[in-house]
Amino acid sequence: MKKSKVTIAVIVGIGVLWTAGAWFTGKKTEQHIDDIVAQLNEQLTKNFPEAGLFVTRQGYQRHLFSSNTQFVVKSRLPASDANALLAPGDELVFNEKISHGPFPLAQLKHFNLVPALASIHSELANTPTVKSLFDFTKGKTPLSAETRVGYNQSTSSSIRIEPLNYQTEDSRLSSDPITIALTTAVENKAFVLKVNAGKLTLGFDNEANTETEITLNNLSLDSDSKLSSEGLRIGTQHIAADNFVYAVNHKPSLQLVGVKGSSNLDSHNNLLNGELNYQIDKIEWQQLPLGSTTLKLSLSDFSASGMKTFYDQYNLAVQKNMANIAHVTTQDQLQAMQNEVNTTVLQNIPALLAGSPHFSIDNFSLKNDKGESHFSMKVDFNDPAKAQITDQGLSAIVDTYIKQLSASLSVNKPMATQLLSVIAQSQGAAVEQSDQFAAQQINALSTLGESYHLATTNADDISTALQYSAGQVTVNDDKMTLEKFIEQYLTTDSSQ
Repeated sequence: MKKSKVTIAVIVGIGVLWTAGAWFTGKKTEQHIDDIVAQLNEQLTKNFPEAGLFVTRQGYQRHLFSSNTQFVVKSRLPASDANALLAPGDELVFNEKISHGPFPLAQLKHFNLVPALASIHSELANTPTVKSLFDFTKGKTPLSAETRVGYNQSTSSSIRIEPLNYQTEDSRLSSDPITIALTTAVENKAFVLKVNAGKLTLGFDNEANTETEITLNNLSLDSDSKLSSEGLRIGTQHIAADNFVYAVNHKPSLQLVGVKGSSNLDSHNNLLNGELNYQIDKIEWQQLPLGSTTLKLSLSDFSASGMKTFYDQYNLAVQKNMANIAHVTTQDQLQAMQNEVNTTVLQNIPALLAGSPHFSIDNFSLKNDKGESHFSMKVDFNDPAKAQITDQGLSAIVDTYIKQLSASLSVNKPMATQLLSVIAQSQGAAVEQSDQFAAQQINALSTLGESYHLATTNADDISTALQYSAGQVTVNDDKMTLEKFIEQYLTTDSSQ
């Protein structure tokens, strides 16, 4: 009897604690709702200022174990603004059902016993603005999410976008289900993102009123990143797709098969280092094979704070122009906007190059059935702030930014011949005629390169190497000043 009383007391005690905890976290969640709305608006203003979108909270009904509220997205832009994504009066409404912690009932259904502040079920509501989307999903919400909010304000979300088959007079969109997993730390300083999509198809009529279609199959994205102490987002990222197809009049113009990309950026002691890799297993143009390609880039010893300054200033210039793009009516105005962005880039290059960083194209290759061609380049930069310019000559200006540069190119003749032949065939030429044209072009390139001492050749390859340092350029074994190199190879004599 005494034992059963103890058991009942324990059960009742747990029940009281759970109830009290749910009531407390329900209150705590309500207190933080406006903070969440403020963060959403801050991110919208920061990342999409030209869109003019803002979020408001509508109601909050708090119960013992759960609460309900709505997030409403509207536009502050007038209907005449070309950047407006939503018309005045239109709104996107997200219904939020919040299960209170410490053990949210929604999470218990999934056997998740980790204490949490709340579990939130979100879904897009059926409003007049998005009624057509609900028509295509037969009344089912096109977008839903399950989010777990930790007591340290970290979040873990599972988002699902239902299959879509959307069509208007001049555009079409269809997709398989899209799943997104997102885990964030406090203030989004770190997040892990995983995206998986099946088949995505976008159809539209191009400027020539020709039916055009873009298809992407099995897209995946994996990103694991955090903010460095300088405010740069660093970490790893992988993106892949089985194939990408650009078709005109139902005929593929461009097809990329086996698309892969990855990046790895890290920062220590205000120095940013990393590499980027890209690969396409097969490229087809007008249904003819061009081959495959790989690209590897490396960054080392870049000033993280300097890159953050460059990135922020460039983004501010672009965002300012994007916000005003709807009011541009002449080509001169468009050119003025571009000039403003270019000026911003030039003004902030010293910040980007602070610390004398290094950049390299480790390998850029094109490969087909006949062979493979390669290009590589490495640049060691000077810190412009520490450079001492003794004169105003071109070499002195270049030496302000570049310590030394080296580049090499090896063009495989059979590979290049086949590539040019395929390009000629894509334009309607016969195979035999294309082969002859391509062979003539490669032979002419080989002869021209040798006659100007720009390249060396053998039976299979056309090769060239270039180095620059301290105002001197070396092309293969031919050394000259930078001014002479430009005069000899890069200047066109208009009198001839």
